[in-house]
Amino acid sequence: MRSFQNFYLHVPFCSGKCDYCAFYSEPELNTSLVQQWADRISEQIEKLKRQDEAFHTVYLGGGTPSLLSEEVLKRIFEQIHELPLAEDCEISMEANPFTVTPEKAKVMTRYVNRVSLGVQSFHAETLTMLGRRSHEGPTPEEAVRNLREAGLGNLGLDLIYGVPNQTLEQWIGDLEQALALHPEHISAYSVVPEPGTAFAKRTDEMETDDALQQTMWEETERILSKHGIFRYEISNYAKPGFHSRHNFNVWMGESYLGTGPSAVSFDGHDRRMEPADLYRWLNGEEATIDRISAEARAAEILMMGLRTVSGWNAEVFRKAAGMSWDFLSGELEELEEDGLIRRTKDKLYATEKGLTYWNIIGETLVRA
Repeated sequence: MRSFQNFYLHVPFCSGKCDYCAFYSEPELNTSLVQQWADRISEQIEKLKRQDEAFHTVYLGGGTPSLLSEEVLKRIFEQIHELPLAEDCEISMEANPFTVTPEKAKVMTRYVNRVSLGVQSFHAETLTMLGRRSHEGPTPEEAVRNLREAGLGNLGLDLIYGVPNQTLEQWIGDLEQALALHPEHISAYSVVPEPGTAFAKRTDEMETDDALQQTMWEETERILSKHGIFRYEISNYAKPGFHSRHNFNVWMGESYLGTGPSAVSFDGHDRRMEPADLYRWLNGEEATIDRISAEARAAEILMMGLRTVSGWNAEVFRKAAGMSWDFLSGELEELEEDGLIRRTKDKLYATEKGLTYWNIIGETLVRA
């Protein structure tokens, strides 16, 4: 069978749909559907035991993977650990704080070595504006303590800024409270009103303060770097050696296999997307395949790598894309003249301005 370097499993279950979320998920935790999902996932994992190459990373995303019962988590992870895995394989899992009880934390840390905890904000007003569901259960502080006491050594916290009515002081407060929990990684995402979401409909006529968002972005780097947590990608910051390897590998053009409804795979040539519907996926509906030219694929790989602070080495890019970036010389010259990238014989990377306006880089390279 064809081998992949990274493995993603989509867990589509949530206890409710947050207003800003555009990812596919089922807003109820139906025991029967979870069992059917787990059965099909198990079948697909079993087939992967035959692949030749060891996985560099495994990632459980969602949805809310930590909503799964301890029994289901054990079943899935024990199968995963029977796969060919690199000796230093990063096994990550997304979690919502309210689900991370001491018992769940022990199961999680038995099988994973990295957890991304979706805090989003420590301020009730911001969570309400986001339409973030509130639940009984551990607070973010309690969830972190449970994970640490269970032995977790690589913890990421996810935060959101640029939310309507959110002040700079509130955002700085979120960063300070996150830092007080001593994470190894922080993701700080600017809120995006994705079309069709309840958040987009509710905030449609609210004005966006672009200058405030820019200040928040700049303050994030200033504050986190003072605490030894450095930006390595537009929205991601980590202590040295603690970047998200799964995401970084994807940005740098490595192949990845996705399973579960709406999961995406990329084998180095074609992009494959599973149906974004649990029932259709359970019924075995075929994935859609996006066949793109070698040049378009190379442009996309270049574009994604330019999200990172380090950018590209010429030889690394040639190996990832199968060609040099010279075929994009016109577009690269345009971006360089606009001060969005820097280029030498062996190096290509986004400037500070380019990271700020990466969407211009993306649009320029995609149209190539």
